[in-house]
Amino acid sequence: MDLVRLPICRHCLSALRRSAKPNAKATSPTILRRFISAKTHNERLRATPTQPRKQSVQVLESLLVAARSAHTVSSQDLNALHTRVLELSSISTEQTGQPVEEQRVLYILEQFQALAADLISGPGLHPKSETSPSPQNQDDDKTATSALLGSVNARPYPSFISQASLLHTISERAEALLRHPDVFITPQILKSYVSLQTLLHQPSSLPDIFDLYARKPIPTTSPTGKTTYSTPSPSKINSAIPSPTAQLALESAIAAHDLSLALDIITTSFCAPAYTRAKILRQAMIPLSGLVILPLAAYTLSSQYAAFFQSSMSPGYATGVAFTGIMAYVVHVSTIGYVAITTSNDQMDRVTWAQGVPLWERWIREEERAAIDKVAGKWGFEGREQRGEEEGEEWGVLREWVGRRGMELDRRELMEGME
Repeated sequence: MDLVRLPICRHCLSALRRSAKPNAKATSPTILRRFISAKTHNERLRATPTQPRKQSVQVLESLLVAARSAHTVSSQDLNALHTRVLELSSISTEQTGQPVEEQRVLYILEQFQALAADLISGPGLHPKSETSPSPQNQDDDKTATSALLGSVNARPYPSFISQASLLHTISERAEALLRHPDVFITPQILKSYVSLQTLLHQPSSLPDIFDLYARKPIPTTSPTGKTTYSTPSPSKINSAIPSPTAQLALESAIAAHDLSLALDIITTSFCAPAYTRAKILRQAMIPLSGLVILPLAAYTLSSQYAAFFQSSMSPGYATGVAFTGIMAYVVHVSTIGYVAITTSNDQMDRVTWAQGVPLWERWIREEERAAIDKVAGKWGFEGREQRGEEEGEEWGVLREWVGRRGMELDRRELMEGME
């Protein structure tokens, strides 16, 4: 037979001997066929011409990563990790009517993130110490194909838990945890959840979780121990998504190259009324309070000025002159500063404000414009000389969305060579 004439390495022969059973009639030929097909595929990849082929390189790299992961993470470890995930997420099936403590939820999410990081990186992908290699490490020095084939017999048939399915389970369990009626989503919990889904490359649930963060009932415990849930207002300041969390979610959607997801994240975070109110309270309240108390402070200083110069002019006249001068100076300087802040455009790249948008609205919605500007920069051409030549359905959707929000994408008079 042709199968016998093909060369087989000593590692695969030892794996075949370990997997052989007395009553298994078709085990060795089946494994041998898999070995031959995988070996032939590996030789075909090596025999590819030296022309740059990005897809073949990616396939080979994924094969190496999969082989190393399969070789270092056994089925027993995957089963143990799966059991650990189910134990951590057991809270999602409990409904006691009492709010779950924030520290407990954070602990579960941190454990999920640690397990996911170990699965993604893999213990076999870290460099080993070269000073004192053990015999086991020397024994495990195999090619990618032999390592991949050696893991075939280690899989518990008819079903097995793979690393991809385990990562998907972690993502689903984390989402179910935040949707649990007894779990109140705090800013720290939301940040931990976004970090976990970003690590797992599963950002599809983030817009729904952002909306749930603003609308989920708030638990309140009475002195008698009874818990009641009140429905919050989505436009309240506490319902605003923190800016670092929203930026992390947007970067995750951009990395997934999902335009509709990126626009949904911007809509549920930067475009929400709660975010606008939170920005006014945290950034504009102090300057506005200063303008409110300005007349009183100016009159007090004017009275002191009139008492100091009472020998040269009447107190009333001196007070009026000083008050007018202080108010005129502060108002004019504040106006110049306000115009300078609201009309600054050095940070704008491809998305600019349309004509007629008020200056106050430009300042309030600057984070929204910056977010869609980042998306446009990732979806369009990188070279400035090629901007404006983008085509396609997604680019048309993006241009229409920007136009409806009072902005312009690639204004012609601001493009390269169109001054």
